[in-house]
Amino acid sequence: MARDLYPVFLDLTDRPVVVVGGGAVATERAAKLAAHGARVLLVSPDITPALAGMVADGRVARHHARAYAPGDLDGAVLVVAATSDRQVNQQVRDHALAAGAQVNVADDPAGSTAVIPALMRQGDLAVAITTGGASPVVSRRIREDLEERFGPGWAGLLALLAETRDELVAATPDIADRRRLVEALLDSGVVERIAAEGPDACRHQVRADLGLHPATVEAA
Repeated sequence: MARDLYPVFLDLTDRPVVVVGGGAVATERAAKLAAHGARVLLVSPDITPALAGMVADGRVARHHARAYAPGDLDGAVLVVAATSDRQVNQQVRDHALAAGAQVNVADDPAGSTAVIPALMRQGDLAVAITTGGASPVVSRRIREDLEERFGPGWAGLLALLAETRDELVAATPDIADRRRLVEALLDSGVVERIAAEGPDACRHQVRADLGLHPATVEAA
């Protein structure tokens, strides 16, 4: 029976994350974490050229070019065990849990407390996909399908809604009324129009449909 994992998005900006391993999986994990602002510590005697490039350009904050040692996890909020040695990965997992850190074990999804999902992103819209470790290929295919379904028009709409949020709350205090306004906006074809014409061309429509005065429109 699959575990009932609770999905959550973490702000890893400048937070310490340890990646143990230097192969393809470690490269992928480190790249994702660095792209989201994590302060990545890499531990591995041998690393891929891509990881070496990340060390050189600072995306990896520190690299210990040696075998894993227990003290490497000190202060980490998230640990990735991605070596080719299952025994080392298990040791990293045990040490991470003892230290109170979440841990992702590349070759043991069931033994992981954190799953690194496939991520579909359009602006402020982010959708995480996981199959619980059953098939990363399926996760990737679903992500690709979502990227086709939720194109740039959605990112543009969210940007416009973010502009108006405080004003909308002030003008329409009742949450049910606000929900109806946004749902009507979604049904108006505005996403397709934004995709075709851009957010600036649709700002007036968004404000009008939300009951906001056009005179207060400001450039993005």
